[in-house]
Amino acid sequence: MLRFTTNTHRLGRGLGVLVLLSLFNLHAGVAGEREKKVDYLGLAGLLIQDGKVERADMALASVDVAAADLDRKRYFTLRGLVDLKLQRYPDAIEHLHAAQKAGQDKPILYVYLAQSWYGLGEYAKALAAIDAAGATGSSLPGVVLLAAQCHWAVGDHAAAWDTLNEGAGRFPSDPAFPRQQVFRLIQLGLYQQAVVVGRDYLQRFDVDAHDHVAIGSAMRQAGQAQTALSILEPARLRFPNEVKAVIALARTYVDLGRLNVAADLMEQAAAMDPQYLIDAAELHRRAGHTLRALYLNSQVRDQKKKLKQRLALLLEDADYSRAAGMQEDLFRAGLLADEDIRYALAYAAFKAGEFARAEAQLATLKKAALFKKATALRKAMGTCRDEAWRCL
Repeated sequence: MLRFTTNTHRLGRGLGVLVLLSLFNLHAGVAGEREKKVDYLGLAGLLIQDGKVERADMALASVDVAAADLDRKRYFTLRGLVDLKLQRYPDAIEHLHAAQKAGQDKPILYVYLAQSWYGLGEYAKALAAIDAAGATGSSLPGVVLLAAQCHWAVGDHAAAWDTLNEGAGRFPSDPAFPRQQVFRLIQLGLYQQAVVVGRDYLQRFDVDAHDHVAIGSAMRQAGQAQTALSILEPARLRFPNEVKAVIALARTYVDLGRLNVAADLMEQAAAMDPQYLIDAAELHRRAGHTLRALYLNSQVRDQKKKLKQRLALLLEDADYSRAAGMQEDLFRAGLLADEDIRYALAYAAFKAGEFARAEAQLATLKKAALFKKATALRKAMGTCRDEAWRCL
């Protein structure tokens, strides 16, 4: 009985192995058939819809372009679209034209061509493609905006403005058109009109701090600091924790010559983001607040930036002994490779009366621009040695 059970058990195991092998072979055969039947073209289309463009590119690379049953019209259309999204503009144009030759006549193809030509800076060709897209192109806000940008790029400002007006009327809920109008007005020097359009835009649409800062900064860069102030001050109140708004406002006050306010604002920005400590210290230096500048400098994390600024601050404060005493720290930070810093150390040592220390730094200078300064400093040290009363 025991022997029978054992044999049965062994037989069962053997049958099990055979079944598993059969199933494995069957699965392998099915997998092989599936691999042969993978629709890479359809897969690429789905991946593009999901925004997985790089994977779509890989799927298209697996397509057998020489296959007799290949849908060439669809293949070249997808290939051109992937090239466009990956900013391979010359390839995109080549493949989109191939799609047309293969029979692709959908107007959206001209939209893709327009975007590709725009990416290459061929604005006239982009406009021609937009015209060819007809109603399909004019029904898309992005294409209308693209047309306005192309008109502007070729110098036809009137056509650009008309296109923006048309787009704003046709798509009143799209903020891109009034936003673009604001910047175009600034570029044209029509600042008062830009303020009117800009304020209407900022009030009508639920925009973030970035738009307030962008418009205010554009005004400032155009030399309209006072107008920029009227946009950026409300932005700071509305977005108190937005560091970019505080920085833009600080820079505007710098342009207006109000360094005290600018320094305080930049210090507020530094409290939110320590990378602005250097800027805050610099503005306090320019405002004449050297002690405050030194305090802020002490909190800077970047040692090289910190030490370079500290040396400049001590020199400006005529604290020459402390400036000269920074030599070891500057050496450890690798800053003595900069000959301008070596000269600054030499000058600090000279003013502190440490002539040997000053000469040691001057002896290492090789830059032609510093040679004349070094000569003058040596002459001054000679005078001080001979007639010490002159250097008191």
